[in-house]
Amino acid sequence: MQERIMFVITGLNLGGAESQLVLLVRELRRIGWDVAVVSMIEPRYFVQELEGIGVTVVTMKMCPGKPDILALWRLARLVKSWRPSIMHSHMFHANVFARVARLFFPSVPLISTAHSLDELEGSYGRLVAYRLTRHLSSFMTSVSVTSFRHYVSLRIISPKKGRFVPNGVDLERFKYDAAKRAQLRSALGIGDLFVWLAIGRLAPAKDFANLIGAVAHLRDRGLSAVRVLLVGEGPDRDHLMRLAADAKLDKYIQFLGPRHDVPDLMSAADALVLSSAWEGLPMVILEAMASSRIVVATDVGGVSELFAPSDLGLLAPPRHSEVLADRMSEVMNFPVAKIEEAGQRGRIFVERNFDIQKVARAWDGLYRQLAG
Repeated sequence: MQERIMFVITGLNLGGAESQLVLLVRELRRIGWDVAVVSMIEPRYFVQELEGIGVTVVTMKMCPGKPDILALWRLARLVKSWRPSIMHSHMFHANVFARVARLFFPSVPLISTAHSLDELEGSYGRLVAYRLTRHLSSFMTSVSVTSFRHYVSLRIISPKKGRFVPNGVDLERFKYDAAKRAQLRSALGIGDLFVWLAIGRLAPAKDFANLIGAVAHLRDRGLSAVRVLLVGEGPDRDHLMRLAADAKLDKYIQFLGPRHDVPDLMSAADALVLSSAWEGLPMVILEAMASSRIVVATDVGGVSELFAPSDLGLLAPPRHSEVLADRMSEVMNFPVAKIEEAGQRGRIFVERNFDIQKVARAWDGLYRQLAG
């Protein structure tokens, strides 16, 4: 009988955790797993892509912010009919939801994965929920060494029943393409400007206000030949656009909204900037490095783990726009050869440590071990 795995996730949006799940699912299908994906809320993206590779996608039709006890019963019925060998949940809400639902099917092993420290940001209730349901997981993982150690210190992860498992990158999809670079720079009217790419949900965790402040500092220092392409959507969109307009940065920052050509945008840009207030292990940095782009990022979560080879980019403290501007300015003043060399080293670093095929094989081994 073919091994079956059921993933449970809060929702399918354009986020790092969701993208990672889709990547992992694709690789598991290649290995030979039968896969189902359960979304707690109505999925917005990836459904056609997943169904196109033979993956069952089911929604619990839950409303954000509203507990739904019947959804636990719906998941239990689904598990009973589909009979997975193992389950794997992602992000706080799905982790707790799947753990409580497992009371109805205790014989099915469950892995819970935390993707970011922001799952606990400012919420004592979440900390308590994680602790109270910890025993209902067979195993718990985190995507960075830093966050894993933090969760262990909070008694959310047991060192004996958990470990760090990194995110993975599709190295074929994310690689530098000179032709795409020229085509997209022309289409966006970038010309010879130094282009920074910033990607993420327009929400507090990504702290794009910090980036806007940094761009204002660059402008005030006379660095006018610069453009920031900001990709994403989210609740802070209108606020951030007003913030940029009030700072008179309209010609420096382009809000591109959600995009499906991120690999091409990576090639079109000269560097990636991440201004987050908190993170786990940001997929966007790994994708930028795979695309041979140099990176400037705030030193949050597991970000510093990606800068162990210090010549791959520069770090700045979070919520400090002036220092972030300093780091961006440093990169812009690097010789072109140094920027290109950093990009090449980044590609090699990702190939060695974050190839999604290697990561998927590691998961495959853990799944089979827990499923017996």
